[in-house]
Amino acid sequence: MLLAWPALACAFAAPHPGTDEPTSTRAAAFDATLRKVTGPESLDSSSDAYDADLERLRALLPADDPARDVRFRSVYCGSSKWKDIERGLEYSDTALKLARDARDPASEARAILCRTNYIQLTSGTQRGLPEVEKAIALLQEGQEPQLLAEALEMRGDLLSLLGEQAKAMLDFQRARAAYRQAGIDREVEPLMLSMAVAYRRMGDSEQAERLIRAALQRMQDRNDWEGVATYLIQLGFLQGESGSQDKAFATFREAERVARQHGDAYNRNAAMLGLAEAQIALGDPDGALAMLAQARAGFAADRDTSNDDMLLMLTGQALARQGQHTAALERYRQALPLIERNGNDRYLAMLYKAQAASQEALGWTASALSDYKRYADLQLKLQGKMRLEQGRMLEYEYEIRRRDFENRQLRAEADSKQQEVATLEAVRRWQSLAIVLAALFVALLSSLAWRQWRKSRHLRDLTLLDPLTGIANRPGIEREAARALDASARNGTPLSLLMLDLDHFKSINDRYGHAAGDKVLRATAAVWQAQLRGRDPLGRIGGEEFVVVCPDTTLEQALLVAGRLREAAHGLRFDDIDPALAVSVSIGAAQARKSGDSCDALIDRADAALYRAKQQGRDRVES
Repeated sequence: MLLAWPALACAFAAPHPGTDEPTSTRAAAFDATLRKVTGPESLDSSSDAYDADLERLRALLPADDPARDVRFRSVYCGSSKWKDIERGLEYSDTALKLARDARDPASEARAILCRTNYIQLTSGTQRGLPEVEKAIALLQEGQEPQLLAEALEMRGDLLSLLGEQAKAMLDFQRARAAYRQAGIDREVEPLMLSMAVAYRRMGDSEQAERLIRAALQRMQDRNDWEGVATYLIQLGFLQGESGSQDKAFATFREAERVARQHGDAYNRNAAMLGLAEAQIALGDPDGALAMLAQARAGFAADRDTSNDDMLLMLTGQALARQGQHTAALERYRQALPLIERNGNDRYLAMLYKAQAASQEALGWTASALSDYKRYADLQLKLQGKMRLEQGRMLEYEYEIRRRDFENRQLRAEADSKQQEVATLEAVRRWQSLAIVLAALFVALLSSLAWRQWRKSRHLRDLTLLDPLTGIANRPGIEREAARALDASARNGTPLSLLMLDLDHFKSINDRYGHAAGDKVLRATAAVWQAQLRGRDPLGRIGGEEFVVVCPDTTLEQALLVAGRLREAAHGLRFDDIDPALAVSVSIGAAQARKSGDSCDALIDRADAALYRAKQQGRDRVES
């Protein structure tokens, strides 16, 4: 039975009114509509048009057709008519089970993506990420490139919300490639919007505004008013974050007008949130509270709870502007668990700052100081992360451009050689046999030389690699550290080094055996490699000891990297060895001295810091 409100359930109990056409005709019409709601045309549909297509699909569903019923449920669970989140989640769970039983991977992936939206609403953004990973894994074989693109885009959006902008951008680039593979050559607007938002969150205002204004023009040219309102809202947020509150207010006002005029309830509510934030910044708390009341009523009418955290925090800020600090603190208290659940450190920093200001105004100096410290710590973390994400983006963009250049160069060389061969054949046809023989001889010599070079290089590289983990061994990492020190001294750039030691590793070998210990070492090295930039070499210098060289990195930034590596070790699971087996790591950090430093001295200082970390209880970072 369909898990929906009674009117929808009844629609499945009997044929749709006025649809007495043969089953084969209904099935063909159903398939055509399904292609519309899952194909390229769906990417440009407004919310209302997409919902209308879903209702048409429901009316066309043939009776007693399990395969089509599975496909229908996997797309219908995404209808905006699901106002009750718990029932929407229950429906998506049923759709997922039926798709798995039918062994329909595309429907299974769609049901997972649909389910992810409900999980985010009930449990927060962080809980949604593993679900999207499952959908992407199902789609890796490439039979559904558009659906894979949508899944990659969704994962990128979640990563962007969690502050991982460089990883998000990689997913957006992969999504763009998957759309191209699906034959969609134009830019997909939701993807372009996601990229603009990621640039905004990364602090690249210029790139974000360029994308937003170009998209705004496209939306206006084709009278897509839902798109116009959406991009105006993003432009308003960008202007507000850049300090232009007057411009932000005017932009949000225009977005609200467009959304209201065209019956776009969601964007109207979102625009009113932005208006309230601008009014608070401009010193109009009364106007902000009135605007928030309208937005709250609008979201409540749609049973949309996704913005409850911002409604509460902005209400608190407006009350604080009026001097009602006790009432403001109550709103902050209610907002805190919602923001923490979503894992948005930017909002959490805003909350701690606002909370500390109200506590200070009430004379609660100890609480205010505590929250100011939390705010300062988060700001430091966010700024470091933003710099790191910007650096990663530069690396990714450079790598993409380098590969494109090399591919173009190879194609040009191939074209040139083909033309040369064609010319020689036309002019010196009588020498063709000699040329072919000479070419074959040269190719053979080149192949032999190339193979010999590859073999010698491989043997040389093997001497610098740890055979167990595949990362650098002690000579290899010492060579990397020496190179980095030379570059640091030559360019005047900072350099830091991390020394890592797995805690109580001997007990793992003693209890589970050396094979298990080797597996722990390999898994730890792999998860750390995934957390590091490509230019941060990782090496194993003995047993359970590792070294990370961090070029262009201050000690403060290196401590952030160390924290990520420590958390990554905590996340490792070894259920096949022992579900209770957990890994922790002690880390020492040191920065090269500007006055000159040797490789041994830098390693010794990091080792001394590591010793302090062990002495002070392990599972910690010291510098």
